[in-house]
Amino acid sequence: MQPGSLLLDAIYDDLARKRIHFGTYRYRAIDALYGLGPSLALLLRGSPGIHQHFTELKGSGPLENASRTSLRLRFGAVNTILGLLHVSDSPEEAELDWHTFFVRDWNNPGPSELPDSPTRLGAPGARLLAGLLDSPPGAGERRGFFQVRDQLRRGLVAHLWELLPRAEAATMARHLGALDGVPLSGEFVTRMAKSLEGTADLLLRRALTASFTPDEPPVDTGRLWRTLEGHGITVDPWARAVLTTCQYFPPLTHAEDRPEPARPADAPRLNDTGAEPAAHG
Repeated sequence: MQPGSLLLDAIYDDLARKRIHFGTYRYRAIDALYGLGPSLALLLRGSPGIHQHFTELKGSGPLENASRTSLRLRFGAVNTILGLLHVSDSPEEAELDWHTFFVRDWNNPGPSELPDSPTRLGAPGARLLAGLLDSPPGAGERRGFFQVRDQLRRGLVAHLWELLPRAEAATMARHLGALDGVPLSGEFVTRMAKSLEGTADLLLRRALTASFTPDEPPVDTGRLWRTLEGHGITVDPWARAVLTTCQYFPPLTHAEDRPEPARPADAPRLNDTGAEPAAHG
């Protein structure tokens, strides 16, 4: 199914009223998540403890505390919103989700009972379902937050490179070449943004150095995507969703997911003058 805004409101409005403060940014993030593609809705049966069981399997709470075997991490979750999985945590939520996802007249559900047979839903068999979950159609998306951010930075560097002063570009080129595929450092993008003052769009310079995390004020990503398109730079839907949502919901921070290595030993250091440091005997 492809949930729309009205259907999503039926779920998240209820959660907002009962338990969680939902700012408008959270609604935009949810739309970005479900706008990535179709969703698979499942009705599961089990013992009275099934809700707690599946909540544990999902891996609730902060992603950095979740087990590597949890469903959210196995599916490639990036942050709380891009968790890629929603599970009913109680019988009451299950009733709401049942009405919302499976009852055609979900706008005015009223009292009802869950169906006696899964065949009434036209549900796929367990073997088919396992195949869909293990090998979803299309190419799997495995880029995490840091990979997405580095890809955006590299695209901006390539586009803005010709605006750099010649001497500055020579030093930065040597530094860049020594990285050999290593993600761009904060030192590098900060220096480049400073060198482009007065020659490059302020929003592009801001995007070059932005952390895209809650640690700093958010970038107007809607305006950024439009500006980038005007410069011939395309940001794919997954990257847009990741960078937009991580500005409000911290991205996964497992140590192995942070490609922020130290500057390679043979990379020229970028000092205040733009020149390489002098060698001392």
